[in-house]
Amino acid sequence: MIGRDAQGHWVVCDVKGLVGGIFFDRSAAIHFAVAESGYAPGAVCCAPDDAVLTMDPLFKPVPVRRWPQGVHTP
Repeated sequence: MIGRDAQGHWVVCDVKGLVGGIFFDRSAAIHFAVAESGYAPGAVCCAPDDAVLTMDPLFKPVPVRRWPQGVHTP
């Protein structure tokens, strides 16, 4: 998804919230999104002009897995 954030920056965010970025202009955002999607037809879409995108899903903390006492990780 390509659109603008609350500050007016061009942003890209995938549906899973795993890949994205903030870009200087719309062209750079589109170039990134198309390349990241493997140039698959229909994989990239633009948000409506009145939509506000957020990068929050990309920056959420990832839970740390704690291993039980005495168990060693591979």
